[in-house]
Amino acid sequence: MIDEDYSMEIQGDTDNLVSVEKEQQAYKMLQSIPYSLPPAEFNWELAARGFYTKMQKERSDKALDEFEKELQPKISGEMAAFLELEALGIYSEKDQFNPNKADNDFYTKRLERVRKLRRDDTQGGLGKIKSNRSIRNQSNRFRERYYKTD
Repeated sequence: MIDEDYSMEIQGDTDNLVSVEKEQQAYKMLQSIPYSLPPAEFNWELAARGFYTKMQKERSDKALDEFEKELQPKISGEMAAFLELEALGIYSEKDQFNPNKADNDFYTKRLERVRKLRRDDTQGGLGKIKSNRSIRNQSNRFRERYYKTD
């Protein structure tokens, strides 16, 4: 007879030690989900084979896979926008993709703004958009030239 001590370990058919405590936790998790287990008592023989933990792991893995599938199209679309912004020179290789910004469609919105600005500039004949740094440098040169302190 198997003792019901939670910290005890029992030997399964595959010569792997199975924790009774882990099996009972997995059994309780599976019972809390409708239709995941038939209405039956905790079975020590199944627990010895690691049945409940295997079943819980499969259920958990399936749920994670579904969650990742839902996330994937949004993240990949935002990643594509980020990479295009990087190719356009808006971001350098030092800049990293931020998933929090991606959740708010930051990169796609920024890419749309950049495209619109470039389209407007090329139609007006102004050419390439200047970066903030070049504008700042022009401003500093202007100040140095016209506001010289002698």
